[in-house]
Amino acid sequence: MLRLVFCDVDGTLLPRGDTALSPEILDTLRRLTDRGITVAIASGRPYTQLRALFGALSHRLVFICLDGALTRRHNFILHKRPLPKQAALALLNRFPDAAVHGRETVYVMGGAPVNGRAVSTPNEIGEDFLKLELYTNRRPEPNPNYRVAFSEPGLTELVAPCANKGNAAAKLMEKLGITPNQAVAFGDGDNDVELLSTVGHPYRMRGTLPNSDMPETDSVVTTLRELFHL
Repeated sequence: MLRLVFCDVDGTLLPRGDTALSPEILDTLRRLTDRGITVAIASGRPYTQLRALFGALSHRLVFICLDGALTRRHNFILHKRPLPKQAALALLNRFPDAAVHGRETVYVMGGAPVNGRAVSTPNEIGEDFLKLELYTNRRPEPNPNYRVAFSEPGLTELVAPCANKGNAAAKLMEKLGITPNQAVAFGDGDNDVELLSTVGHPYRMRGTLPNSDMPETDSVVTTLRELFHL
């Protein structure tokens, strides 16, 4: 019996370019939680963005945020994987245009083009560094103290080496006493591969992850309604 649903957001629940979830998605997730199914949203986005995106439904959901660096339910931290502080400080000294993600606050340094709380130095940040956004065309060299979660010209995002959606999903299943065969997951990108590999019932969005032999789906809503007879 399936007891847990993991869903990526961008490209999975939310088509690329869209800014709001469809009523069908929100209704389907609400009906799942009405039946006691745990729904976990797994995304590279920070918690505050996800909470705003899911609105009134947020209090029913688990959020795996920041590419697996933080897992939250309501105001409870279920799991976190911060970056090693000294390694993060060394990077911020070299790349001054940066944003640092804490549990809810984004701390903005230099000329980083994001909204958040401006700080002059990273020493002003009195909480764990969960994710770094470095606004530079110079990519940091490989280092065992962090991994690249996302990279494009002008931006590199870094998290702790063990922070990924799959590890966070495994921790959540362990905490809830749920086996992989009782969990289903949906994703579309390279940062979803660990998540999809962690559950017994993975689905990739059609046309994505071309080197994978996982089942494809055109619609998360349609597949969830079929699996759970909604």
